[in-house]
Amino acid sequence: MAQLTGDFVIVGGGLAGSALAARLKQRRPSSHVLLIEAGPDLTQDSRTKTFGAGLSLLGTSVDWAFTTTPQANTSNRTHTVDAGKALGGGSLINYGGWGRACSNDYDLWAAVVGDNSWNFVSMLPYFRKSETYYDSKADPKIHGFRGPITVTSPTACEPQRKYPLRDPLFSAWSEAGAKLNTDPGDGTLVGISESLESWYKGQRQSANRAYNLKDVQVLTNTLAHRIMFSRPSGECVPRATGVLLANGKRIEARSEVIICAGALKTPQLLILSGIGPASLLNRHGIEVVYDSPEVGANLIDHYAHFQVWKLHDPEKGSTMGSKQFPDPHLAQGIPLDWAVNENVPATILSKAIQQDEEESKIPSKEVYDSLLDPNQCHTEALVMYTTLGLPGIPQDGSYLTTSMMILAPTSRGTVSISSAEPTDNPVIDPNYYDTAIDRAVMIHGTRRVLQALLGTATGKEYFECEAAPPGMTALTPASSDAEIDARIRATGAPHHHSAGTAAMGKVVDTRFSIYGVKGLRIVDNSISPVPIGAHPQATLYAIAEKAADIILEDAIRPGT
Repeated sequence: MAQLTGDFVIVGGGLAGSALAARLKQRRPSSHVLLIEAGPDLTQDSRTKTFGAGLSLLGTSVDWAFTTTPQANTSNRTHTVDAGKALGGGSLINYGGWGRACSNDYDLWAAVVGDNSWNFVSMLPYFRKSETYYDSKADPKIHGFRGPITVTSPTACEPQRKYPLRDPLFSAWSEAGAKLNTDPGDGTLVGISESLESWYKGQRQSANRAYNLKDVQVLTNTLAHRIMFSRPSGECVPRATGVLLANGKRIEARSEVIICAGALKTPQLLILSGIGPASLLNRHGIEVVYDSPEVGANLIDHYAHFQVWKLHDPEKGSTMGSKQFPDPHLAQGIPLDWAVNENVPATILSKAIQQDEEESKIPSKEVYDSLLDPNQCHTEALVMYTTLGLPGIPQDGSYLTTSMMILAPTSRGTVSISSAEPTDNPVIDPNYYDTAIDRAVMIHGTRRVLQALLGTATGKEYFECEAAPPGMTALTPASSDAEIDARIRATGAPHHHSAGTAAMGKVVDTRFSIYGVKGLRIVDNSISPVPIGAHPQATLYAIAEKAADIILEDAIRPGT
């Protein structure tokens, strides 16, 4: 490979990187946009197009499949954290769930960084810009209708895609006290809402397909080693000049380098480039470019409790795998109907908050205040008409799976390195389930699922019991907090929504620029300073859209 040069050199061709590269080229056609991706281009691979085939990619060579350190709060287990390693990144291997968080989360982001351009109202134009919303009658101030990603619901996607348990589950959750929320996109998330997804006519809309990369120079199977810097004459602040690849080749950047490698690889790349905690850099013999102690700190993820449930009358064909569940329309997206977002009563939270305050585990006063806001969402519950291929559970129509995910975790972990080699994986310590708040929220969320499925008249009609993991006792609505807590510790798992490891206000400023250097930005989930209580892709597309505006504004300003 001869030496290459680009105006904008983007490291990481995942969701954010693909969207950003396409927008920069579209808005400034004269610029040479060069996109570097560590994995292959699977645009033509049929496995990346349909729901069932996409799940087969998890754990393969196009999934980083990182392994965490043993987690003290989850029975000393290690966890696999999936992350896409191909052009399109996570948008190739995710489940395609779509949703914004409650407005509180974006408003908290703005408050923490001291910039109202990051609050919910200010982010709405970017949410609208990225989507084509299915309901043409929806509020145009809230939803977009000309974006690259078609956002739809199961029934809007295909009228014949009506799952047998749709109405019973709505009734069960209603009996349990959940209220219908017809449009959570307006920032008011609490309630039971029809699930939204980025599947369209049964096809996955990955970032590299939805955003036009035709005129972007894309280098796949190309791993970055570190960012290169120079100190121009008369300047004391280093400037990013390009990227050194793992194969020893160099790519020069005429304008700037933009890192979009994700919340687990971005901090590793920064550290290998000499931006990180000085003590860590010195320990690995890496020259200190800028001592940035918060690089790799503040790791956030949505920990979750997955459960399997045995159905009465499986011959009714209520779930995937049943011989009575053959309609191909039912496999055109995520097999679920409803998302139930709820908050935890203040009486439960206050006790947990007090305990965490005594142990200094509250991240900030702003986080503390937001937790008790009545508009704040703490949990998301999904009922999926599949067993997700869990070992020992037959896919014969007798069982289905639920996910109860914490939306505003207060536990924080770290990402570090074990060596100065770019081919070695980062050291990931998510510190799951570490705070009293997270434990109280997840126990309450699990109890709500138990109540809906086994404690309501409708739930009892359709669900026989929880199918407990081998050697464990099935949970019921009468289970104690201690019993639920023990189960979550023993079986809980991440939703693979890593964020926060190059947090805005600590590592980058509100225009994505990294402190202490010039010509270098980050545009991915690592910049999130607080948890965003939603599946991340809708927010990530909005971030990429906003970044394109800011980068191009700065490109025409003198002195940037």
